[in-house]
Amino acid sequence: MTADEKKLLIKRIGIFILLCFIPNYALEIGFSDHKGGLTSAAASQTLMLYPAIANILTRIITKEGKGEHYLKANLKKHKAIYAGALIGPLIVGIINLLVTHCLFDSSADMGALLRKNLDGNGIDMLIPVVISSYFSAAVFIVMGFGEEFGWRAYLTPKLEKLMPRFAACAVTGVVWGLWHAPMIWYGYDFGIDYPGFPYVGILAMCAACIPLSYVLTWMTEKTRSVYPAAICHMVIDTVMNLPLTAMTTQTSYYEHSLMYGIIVLGGAPLVISIILIIKQSITKKAHEASFRSSLSRKACGSVRAEPSHQGTKRAFSTKRGE
Repeated sequence: MTADEKKLLIKRIGIFILLCFIPNYALEIGFSDHKGGLTSAAASQTLMLYPAIANILTRIITKEGKGEHYLKANLKKHKAIYAGALIGPLIVGIINLLVTHCLFDSSADMGALLRKNLDGNGIDMLIPVVISSYFSAAVFIVMGFGEEFGWRAYLTPKLEKLMPRFAACAVTGVVWGLWHAPMIWYGYDFGIDYPGFPYVGILAMCAACIPLSYVLTWMTEKTRSVYPAAICHMVIDTVMNLPLTAMTTQTSYYEHSLMYGIIVLGGAPLVISIILIIKQSITKKAHEASFRSSLSRKACGSVRAEPSHQGTKRAFSTKRGE
């Protein structure tokens, strides 16, 4: 990459980030209800679209063209990843429930809480709620696409041209976390009753977004498609927390809201990221060992072939001498 190419790349990243942040901050501050929500339904329903819009506008402004857009589904080759994007967040939600129950709510009866929170109904009511939430995720999939087409299909690939993948995902995660800052400032995600509010909450969001960014980037790069990450994003937003909200006491949640948020948003992605990094490291070392072995075999073959070639030359010279 030449100096001019690097300068243009950094310019594109800067323009993209500005186009993401300006409308988002304007709407979240201008329409905040100061309780973690927005007073405008239109504003709340369009917030997640701005990263995608920033992707498109940055390409137009800088005359970049389409480039690698990650818009092909590639479903046939990657059905397992699509299935993981759909089912994985629900499994993670159940794990989150068990972890937080053991840490903060162990004295509570989860069965009793489930019946209480579902108006006297138990698991028979929770299943239809989960199914209906999946339908909601399908309806609002465009919002998940809005974020992922920006963060995973534009920003991270650009950063990967400047740094290793994990570093690129970490930078994207911090940017992504700061993008949520106005909502967290007013109590969204972590509430307001925790030490260091709201600054600790903003830092916690950035930290949680780093491993989540890595997992969603892995999905995008593995499939060469933005859709698995978009699906996963919306299932996280609409389905993942249902088990926890149905079987957790409000007292426990409000007393430990920051820790609940960190565990729910970043716990499982951190574990998955570590597994992926270790797996990729093992695969890389295996490929390098195979490559070195291949070179060694070729070198040995060349050495073994040389005496035969020299012997042929000597025999030919002897024959000529005769």
